[in-house]
Amino acid sequence: MAQSVSNDQQAGFLQQILRYIKKHPFKSLGWVFLAGVSFVVLLFLGTWAGAFGHVPNSNELAKLENPVTSTVYGSDKKPIAYFYLQNRSNIDSTQLNPYLVQALVATEDVRFYEHSGIDYRSYGRVFVKSILMQQGKGGGSTITQQIAKNVFGRKDLWLLSTPINKMREVIIAKRLESIYSKEELLLLYFNTVSFGENLYGIEKAAQRFFSKSPDQLNLSECATLVGVLKAPSYYNPRKNPQNSTNRRNVVLQQMVKNNAITQEEADAAKTEISLKYSPPEKNSSLSGYYKEYIRTEFNNWAAENPDPDGGIYDLEIDGLQIYTTLQPNIQKYAEQTMERNMVRLQKLMDQHWTSKTTDGGKEAFIANLMAIQPKIIQMKENGMTDEQIMDYWKTSKSRKYWEIGKGFEPRQQTVEDSIISSIVRLHTGILAMNSRSGAILGYLGGIDYGFSQIDNIKAKNQVGSTFKPITYLTALDQGIDPCDYYDNSLRTYSKYEDWQPKNSSGGYGGSYSLHGALTNSVNTVSAALQLQVGVDNTIEKARKMGITSEIPEVPSIVLGTANISLMEMVMAYASISNGGNKVNPYMIQRITDQQGTVLYEAKPKYDGGVASVASIKELQQMMGEVLTEGTGAGFSRWEIPYNIIGKTGTTQNNGDGWFIGASPEIVIGSWVGARDKRVHFEKTYMGSGANTAMPMVASMFKSLSSWRRPMLTNFEYARPYFPCPPFTDQVASEATNYYKTDSTYLEGLRIKDSLLRNPPIVVDSVLVDSLSFPEPVQEQAPVDQ
Repeated sequence: MAQSVSNDQQAGFLQQILRYIKKHPFKSLGWVFLAGVSFVVLLFLGTWAGAFGHVPNSNELAKLENPVTSTVYGSDKKPIAYFYLQNRSNIDSTQLNPYLVQALVATEDVRFYEHSGIDYRSYGRVFVKSILMQQGKGGGSTITQQIAKNVFGRKDLWLLSTPINKMREVIIAKRLESIYSKEELLLLYFNTVSFGENLYGIEKAAQRFFSKSPDQLNLSECATLVGVLKAPSYYNPRKNPQNSTNRRNVVLQQMVKNNAITQEEADAAKTEISLKYSPPEKNSSLSGYYKEYIRTEFNNWAAENPDPDGGIYDLEIDGLQIYTTLQPNIQKYAEQTMERNMVRLQKLMDQHWTSKTTDGGKEAFIANLMAIQPKIIQMKENGMTDEQIMDYWKTSKSRKYWEIGKGFEPRQQTVEDSIISSIVRLHTGILAMNSRSGAILGYLGGIDYGFSQIDNIKAKNQVGSTFKPITYLTALDQGIDPCDYYDNSLRTYSKYEDWQPKNSSGGYGGSYSLHGALTNSVNTVSAALQLQVGVDNTIEKARKMGITSEIPEVPSIVLGTANISLMEMVMAYASISNGGNKVNPYMIQRITDQQGTVLYEAKPKYDGGVASVASIKELQQMMGEVLTEGTGAGFSRWEIPYNIIGKTGTTQNNGDGWFIGASPEIVIGSWVGARDKRVHFEKTYMGSGANTAMPMVASMFKSLSSWRRPMLTNFEYARPYFPCPPFTDQVASEATNYYKTDSTYLEGLRIKDSLLRNPPIVVDSVLVDSLSFPEPVQEQAPVDQ
């Protein structure tokens, strides 16, 4: 009833407005015009004041002409990376071809030398012809405004993006015109403008398309490159030569119209575009991943800490010194083990990949790939036979293939081979973090930044059984004992759409203690435990440990169905290894300016407790068993003289492999998988986290354990074992009480305790009680040099 009254009131109000408009049309139009003008003025003032994002001031803009490189240092204070203004090289005024200037002014801004940054006549033309008459006569941006867009980009502000960005560029353009001469602005434009193909600056563009320096370009070539600027992809002279030729001719005619050249000169330049294309050299690089992480962390800091003039610090022009927590040796370990293991795994994947999730299997998957290739579609449209298409599909020739650590290398491949090798390509991420402070010690977001810029430390993937410790910690905090038993029964949960969690081993029966279930990653027990402790409680625990990704409110989260980033999982494990404190990851330790003044210094602090100390200690010991007796028992092959804890993770169909290991001081995690989850390893032993991710983490811990001044120490437990076996043939209701009360079993534990405290010593083949001998004299440790 109330809703109906409200609707009637709204309808009545609208009718009153319509009656007023009919009675006072001109006055209504005036009010609308006044409201529109007021809105635009307020929007402009808000933009000028920085309400929609920072607008660089004159001091910041003055740095554009001579930007200073910022240097990044590792924890040893040695340079590891640099930041500079875009991926470009600069030319000076002597290298700027006059034809380039004439072509640009003629096509982009004919009144460039007359206005002071804003061409009001062009805006009037845009308003009348483009908006009122809908004739689409282009924009009204000047060259100076385009510099603002080239250097500072545009912001996504939903419906108001276009007007606010235009206003922002107007403000920046007026400031630029007050700082630089027209010649300096032209040089700045040509040094910052994008030509597509990740090319910035005229020098790189001239070299890429014509293998010349800018001052060597002829009239036709200058007009071609200026023509590209209107739409770099559409007018790309290599990919779309006809479009580029047409646009080049338009530029030449504009130059004639602007009296820059004669018609005869223009006609002579309208020849076929002759490229001398220099393909980009994609260099193998691993530093790009941590550079982008540093950039993001820096920008977040800079947004909240303006410089003394009220501007925003800029990595690419301010010449700052960025000191990071990256440990060069640990970073090197990550890069070396990645290259070694990913080459091994890729060979295995190439030979043993499958696609069980595709209806029809591997063969159907390949057929589907073939059917969607543009070239195949075009061949079919042109009436080519199946035999001709298959001949194209199976023809082998030398094609480029990305080799880890090398870049593109020639490889004899068919079209089918080339496409499949791209689909089955394995990727990885490796992250090492100080578990006590959150300092990032090693950061490797992928197999090669030159090949893929996706950061697999930030990317989200199904986490598999690496999520289980979070559920088990929730259980321990609720008072569930590591020696409580659960039946290993195959159950169907009708309440959850007949969910039936199965063990990867296929074995059922008997019962597992809580610690035994985690050690052996038993899904049946883990599912029952998840239902017992509550999904909401587990999600709350995950949030406390630093996981912010969406977690579905279903019990299957214990099996790792949630998509979570490696960064978040390593954070969560850090809170386990450090004794129960949440930490926040960071990489920037200190920032100084060119004079050495400290602008920022990190002050890491714990961000609250995640569980009781007793629960954390019990979980640490349970996760230690994983690597000595459970799914991660292969870890012992590396013979690391520290009791590392950890957990493996493998998702359904072996699509993702995980492993996260930890000492009290450091956590190292890794993920391995293909981008396309329809392809995966044929067998679990190949695609499991124990085979894909664990070797890389174990290798890094092995290297760390060899340091003369060890970073690693051991976890300490109340007793070296749990007072109950991990598995028993008894049902859970009998096993729990039996191992807590059976006198024979308890006596066996007392004997075991005694032997561990006083191990026997063999002397001349005779077993002697060690208590009868004095304590041996400790040898003096060698002095570290």
